[in-house]
Amino acid sequence: MGDIAEALRKIGARDLAGGGMTQGTRPPFEEKPAKGAKPPAVARAKAQSSGGGGGDDLQETAAADREYWTDETLTTTDGAFVWVVRPIKRVKLTTGRSIRLADPTP
Repeated sequence: MGDIAEALRKIGARDLAGGGMTQGTRPPFEEKPAKGAKPPAVARAKAQSSGGGGGDDLQETAAADREYWTDETLTTTDGAFVWVVRPIKRVKLTTGRSIRLADPTP
């Protein structure tokens, strides 16, 4: 408790009669001088290669060409809502390659 009382005294509090509680007002607000705006800056970073892929290489042929995992039924914790989702398994790309996504079931 002594640390709190000491901190309160440092910000201008004074002791009250009787219970050792403190009450007071803060010292007057002293405004800091204006610094002005920060100068504009441009971020720079080295380009990193991920080993291929990206950009125009990742264009899907059509949504109809997708393959799906088995349907999953999701239910809210209170059971008020239930819906069925079709997790995507594979997406075919315009380059002839495909992307296989992991099985979402635990």
